[in-house]
Amino acid sequence: MPSVSNIAIGANMAAAAANKARHGMNESIARLSTGVRAMYGADAAGHSMGKNIQAIGQSYGQAVRNIEDGISYAQMGESLLLEIGNLAQRLRELGIAADNDALIDDNQMAALNEEAQIIGDTVDQLLDKTKFNDVEVVDSAAATGQKKVAIAYSHLTANTSDVGPEVTIAAINTISAAADVDDTADTLLASVAEGLGNLAADLTALKAFQGAAAATSANMAAAGARLIDTDFALETAALTKNAILNQAALSMAAQANSAQSSILSVLQ
Repeated sequence: MPSVSNIAIGANMAAAAANKARHGMNESIARLSTGVRAMYGADAAGHSMGKNIQAIGQSYGQAVRNIEDGISYAQMGESLLLEIGNLAQRLRELGIAADNDALIDDNQMAALNEEAQIIGDTVDQLLDKTKFNDVEVVDSAAATGQKKVAIAYSHLTANTSDVGPEVTIAAINTISAAADVDDTADTLLASVAEGLGNLAADLTALKAFQGAAAATSANMAAAGARLIDTDFALETAALTKNAILNQAALSMAAQANSAQSSILSVLQ
């Protein structure tokens, strides 16, 4: 290579290498500090895909919480029906006790009648007034209580499950006497049994949906992280490499500039 004075080839090459290493350092620092692998234009397509997967995973996570609400709704209905079943059992006792009217005086019969009437009113009040977040659990007038619970992430697919006792429990607030209320109690007990069976099936289904949604949410989160998140081990190694290259390039630039001064010795 001829000895010329107007340009330092080695110094320029070293400066270019230092500039490249500096960019590499900045990229690694940005990725390590933000935790985002796509910084400085790295794998934009992968980042977009990862964000979409993460959104789906988070939606499944919300579905898990939706299902938990559905489970609470069903358990509330179950507890309500169990209490109504207890009242129905007592109502049946009163009906059988009233059948022994030949040995019961008027005051005792009045007490039986009063208790039967209060039980009838209580059952009706429990059915009509017991609510989950202002949503009626069981209605004494019709087969209500079936509510849709969102179990999936997309509104574009079949993503709901019906939850509720789905039984008709006729109002019994018209009871005025204990006589023959055992028949009313038997009807009520049959309705309670049907409702409890439906709720048991709902709870089994909801728990299965919830388990699947929770697992899907976790797997989606992991898949999204692999696409989006910085690999700290690899990026730290890249930062160290570029730091060494930057220092070496700057040192070589200094050496190249020093070597160029040898031209002056020819002029002396």
